[in-house]
Amino acid sequence: MTPIQSRARCVTVAGAVLGLLMSVTALAQDAHYTTRQFGNRAWLLGGAFVGNPNDISAVYYNPGALALLDAPELELTGSVYEYTHVNVKDGQGQGRGLSDSNVDVLPSLIAGSLRFGFLGKSRMAYSLLTRQGFAYSLQSRGTRLGTDLAGVQGLDLLSTNVRLDQTVSEFWTGLSWAYPVTEHLGLGLTPFIASRHHELRFQTLAQGSGSAGQQLLATLGRDLEFDHVRVLLKVGASYQRGPWAVGLAVTTPSVALWGRGSVGYERAVQSQGLDTNAPAPVFNYQEDLPAHFRNSWSAALGVSRSFGESTAVYASLEGYARVTTVTLVDAEPIVPRGTTESLDGDYAFALKPLLNGALGVEQALGDRVRVYLSGHTDFSALDQTPGTNALLGGWDLYHVASGIHFVLGRSRFTLGGDLAWGGKQTSRFSESLQQLGLSSSMRTQDVRFFQATLLVGASFSFKDTRSTSGKGAVEEVPKADAP
Repeated sequence: MTPIQSRARCVTVAGAVLGLLMSVTALAQDAHYTTRQFGNRAWLLGGAFVGNPNDISAVYYNPGALALLDAPELELTGSVYEYTHVNVKDGQGQGRGLSDSNVDVLPSLIAGSLRFGFLGKSRMAYSLLTRQGFAYSLQSRGTRLGTDLAGVQGLDLLSTNVRLDQTVSEFWTGLSWAYPVTEHLGLGLTPFIASRHHELRFQTLAQGSGSAGQQLLATLGRDLEFDHVRVLLKVGASYQRGPWAVGLAVTTPSVALWGRGSVGYERAVQSQGLDTNAPAPVFNYQEDLPAHFRNSWSAALGVSRSFGESTAVYASLEGYARVTTVTLVDAEPIVPRGTTESLDGDYAFALKPLLNGALGVEQALGDRVRVYLSGHTDFSALDQTPGTNALLGGWDLYHVASGIHFVLGRSRFTLGGDLAWGGKQTSRFSESLQQLGLSSSMRTQDVRFFQATLLVGASFSFKDTRSTSGKGAVEEVPKADAP
């Protein structure tokens, strides 16, 4: 038995919960591409917008469609309220589940047209979107009484405190340009600057004692923090004629502009009267290290078909290429003083190729109201890495969205919701423990994820409604977006 494995026996309870938390905390976004949509109608149609977005959200879904918009506009996906619930069966031991719920209020998209005389037939637009944004904090505390707890002879009282905090935020800022090649064909591109902030921290504390005065105190902690800035490009083409629209959009891999980060590793075991064969203490902090991150190639194909003035159907598929293993922060190996043991303080991530799809229906109820129903997949791109993986969301999710888009005064408003759920058996629990030198009797665990999103948004059109007949101004009656 190695020194770490021997020490592990006295902190198995804490380590087990820690390993499990590491495997489920970031289900929602860190290895998913389509958890969040960008634009009011885009949320309600599940992002099935590549063929003909028909609003300013074209800056993200297909810049080519921007050239075919009837009028410039400003869109605010004003408030996105997300309720998330994660439940892990037997997460704190047999018959004791581990769960976490939280509510986040997130901005999704602010975008608008730019009007300059020198543009001619070209169109320009700006956009700011929250590509990812979530934070979790999970804590588990407990006290156990028994005999030879965690396999340590003489240990009859064991208290554990495990906490994990994770925060990921990523914002994209873009400037779009589009040109109508013909009346029916538009080409466009959007260069985005993406800034990402990622934090991952966990701490384990175990305290135990025996009837003969034995004492145990063990701590284990790791943390990661980095900021990264990169640039990427979306290129799109949209062909719209009659009731049909077809679109293609390609996203390039990102090019790094700047990245710095830090890592920390600490470990200490103190015992009295217990044979734990404790490993050497470690207190290592490395700052101002080079940080890396990148996204993959992706290609999206979309089609839409309108039926008269009242109904439209949208569908899209998007495929994503593989991202090979990347070390997020370049940390030096950690060698505890007075030993030959070498600890790896690096964190890595890798993404596998996958395909997501979306299907949505838009139905008019008169000139001022339209209703929506859609569904889309949100499969996980998480891939295995040789070292500690900082991306943890390994569960395939399914979304259903519905809502209304209506005219009030001279503006358009959107009210709707999105439900997402998923679940899977995972072995990452035992894999995480092995990385920490621990062992577990449970090989797989059942994880269930649920998220409910409430959307409130608005669009403001700047279309010139003055008559050109010379008889003065004539105010048009605003209508909901036509298919």
